[in-house]
Amino acid sequence: MGRFGLHRTGSTSYREYLRSQAWGYRRVRWFEQCRQAGVEPACQVCQVRLDEAGTLDLHHLSYEGVHQDPQTGAWQAREKDDELMPLCREHHQRLHEIMDGRKEFFGWNRARASVVIVARMIRQRRGQARVR
Repeated sequence: MGRFGLHRTGSTSYREYLRSQAWGYRRVRWFEQCRQAGVEPACQVCQVRLDEAGTLDLHHLSYEGVHQDPQTGAWQAREKDDELMPLCREHHQRLHEIMDGRKEFFGWNRARASVVIVARMIRQRRGQARVR
């Protein structure tokens, strides 16, 4: 496993899951639960809020709660709330470029790699803000 990027460590059928109705419902439910708790979801890097951006991506720290019924093919979306991380589209795409493209993260646990990369992106943004 150590020789492949994190995008290759899981099932290729996760792309199918991300297009499924189960994921659509789970995603909506995640945002609703945040708002019911009095929290406006925001990108973990730039802090743009859902109400400002109009939409945010949810990055999976783990796909452990995702299952497909072998008989029916139906997806089951049982990710824990803390296994999903809100990111704006730009930062979500950047996270995947780094995570999937750098040998540094090959073989890492997906959650650990995601947290390290997001922390680096935050530090980089803060450094750029000071220069301006």
